[in-house]
Parts: sequence; C-alpha cells; structure tokens
Amino acid sequence: MTTQNQDVLNQFIIDVKLIQPIQKIVNGLNGTEYRDCDIKWLDAKLEAFVKLACDTLGISGILQNQLPHTSFTILNDHNKQYYLSKFNTILEYFKTI
Repeated sequence: MTTQNQDVLNQFIIDVKLIQPIQKIVNGLNGTEYRDCDIKWLDAKLEAFVKLACDTLGISGILQNQLPHTSFTILNDHNKQYYLSKFNTILEYFKTI
C-alpha cells in the first residue's frame, strides 16, 4: 500500500471512528435526543474520548486523575452546555489529526 493510500485510509478511520460519533453526540445535545438517564453514558463517552486524545498527545499519564467526572443528575441547559463545550473541543482536536 502506498503512503498516499495509507493516509487516506487513516483519515477514513479517524472520520468514522472519532469525528462522526462525536459529531452525532454534539448534534444530539443540540437537539433533544439525550435525557437525564443518559448522563452516565455521556460521562463514559467523554472520558473515553479524552483518554484517547491524551494518548495521541503523549500526555496520558499526566491527566489520568484529571479526567472530567460530573455529578450531574439532570440534563438541564447548563449541563448540556458543559457537555457541548467538552465534546466540541475534542471534536475540533480530532479534526486536526
């Protein structure tokens, strides 16, 4: 496989496995797809994406105890904005790889 083909394949994998799923979460948060019962799932997804981003930056050991953990019980506008901020930041990072 040529280097160009490998680059295209790598970009496809990043798009399908990272960018599209995060964009779907952002779209869902902007809409009404998520409810209070989804908070633990959102926390788990956020943690997984943050860990992966840290690994790609080579700083995974530094931030292990700094990962976001919420104690939210309701998904009100304030808490949605919290998640939107975090997921949009991760999304923009993965778009740059």
